[in-house]
Amino acid sequence: MPGVSNSRRSFMKASVAATAGLTALAGCAGGSDEGTIRLAYTVPIENLVSLMDVPEIQDEMENLGDSYEIEISQNSSTPDTLNQMASGDVDLGLLSTVSFGNAVQQEAVPGNISLIATDFWDAHPDNYGFTIYSPSDSDITEMTDIEGATIATNARGTGTHAIYEKAFQDLGLEDGEDVELVELAFPNMTPSINDGSIDAGMYPALFAPQARNEGFNAVFSSQDVWDNEYPFAYLTASNDAMENKDDAINAWGEDYVNLVDYLNENRSDVITAAAEHFDLDEGLLDAFFLTENDYYRDEPVTDIDRMQTMMDDLADLGFLDESFTVDEYINNEYVEQ
Repeated sequence: MPGVSNSRRSFMKASVAATAGLTALAGCAGGSDEGTIRLAYTVPIENLVSLMDVPEIQDEMENLGDSYEIEISQNSSTPDTLNQMASGDVDLGLLSTVSFGNAVQQEAVPGNISLIATDFWDAHPDNYGFTIYSPSDSDITEMTDIEGATIATNARGTGTHAIYEKAFQDLGLEDGEDVELVELAFPNMTPSINDGSIDAGMYPALFAPQARNEGFNAVFSSQDVWDNEYPFAYLTASNDAMENKDDAINAWGEDYVNLVDYLNENRSDVITAAAEHFDLDEGLLDAFFLTENDYYRDEPVTDIDRMQTMMDDLADLGFLDESFTVDEYINNEYVEQ
C-alpha cells in the first residue's frame, strides 16, 4: 500500500528524537514564574492564538494582567516549538496533527504534553480546507489528474503532507514513482506555479486568495480525502506547565474562549489591528479571515473521537509507528467554560 517512505519515516523520527534528546538538558530550566505563560505559535492570523499578541486584543482579555502575564513568540516550525517546550522555555505551543502525534508517542517533551484547546479545524463542509491549486490553463483539474505531476507542499512530515499521502493512498499512487512531491514554502507557491516549476501546489487559507485572484483551478481539497472535519491545529501544554501553572492556564483558557466570541463580533476592528501589528495587507486578511474562505474556528473544545480517528489514520499512512489512546493526552477542562 502506498504510504510514507522508510526514509521519510526515519526523518520524522529523527526530528522528534532530536527534540527528545533535550530532555537530559531540560532539568529545571524555565517555569519559575507561576503567573507567566510563555506561548509559541508559527503562522500569524492563521494561528488564532497569535492574535493574543495584538495590543488592542490584549485590552479585551479580562484576566490578562490580573491572573496571569503572557510572553508570546513566533517560531518558523513546530519542531522549534517542541525544542523550546523540551528545554522548559515554552509552556504552551501550537502544534498540528503529525507533530502532536509524534511528540506524544516519542515523549519529545519531558513529562509529555497534553492538548488543551483547538485552534482550527480542517475539512469542515462549510469552511475552507487545505486546497491544491493548478494554473488556469492546466489539464490538472481534479484529484485523478495528479499522476505524473510535480506538486508541492510546505514540508514533509506535516499535516499538509498527510493530506497528499491520503490522496496518494486513495488513488494507488506512490510518491517518487507515480507523482513527484516537492517541498516549497507557502509564499512561493504562486510564483512557482506561474513560472512552471511545479504543476500544482498546496494553499493554506492565508495564501488561497492569491490563487483565487490568479484564476487558478481548485484541483482538490482536504474535504475530498478525509471523511469528516477534524481538529488540525491545537494549543498543547507541557504537563509540567499544567502542574506548576494551573491557575494561570485556567485564566488564559477563559480568555481564549472569550477571544473566539470577540473576534466574530468585532471582525473589522480585529483585521485592522492585526494587519498593522503583523505588517500584513489588510485586504488580504479581509478576503478570508472569519469568512467561509477561512477554517472552522468556532469550537475550541477538542473532539476526542475525531482526534482518535485522525491518529489512527496517520498510523495507517505511516506518519506514526502506531496509533495510541488519544484521550489520555487531551484535557478540555481549560476551555469547557
